[in-house]
Amino acid sequence: MVDVAKMLENVNVAILASDADFKVIYQNEKCRQLFKEVLGRENYIGAHLIECHKPETTEKVEGYFKEYKEKKRPFDYYVMDEPEHKTTVVNVPFYDGEAFAGVVEFIFESSLA
Repeated sequence: MVDVAKMLENVNVAILASDADFKVIYQNEKCRQLFKEVLGRENYIGAHLIECHKPETTEKVEGYFKEYKEKKRPFDYYVMDEPEHKTTVVNVPFYDGEAFAGVVEFIFESSLA
């Protein structure tokens, strides 16, 4: 059987998860490395998910969070231009039954578009 925790730690995609209050509850190793390089800080456990975003995306992302709680948006993605490549960020909400439970964010260091 596959060890899911080991798989998430070793996949070549940055993964970040939050709880229903948007507090970061998980980061894989790729995420920690990427955030250290891009944001100058690697550990965001306990921080608000919005702290993991650049100021220019804050308003857009906060709008998505509101829509996730209201079940008005199934997911979102956006592409950012970086100096050497494009980065695609995909946010997917998850639920515990009918209740909003949090968001998983996948960060691909290339464009999926």
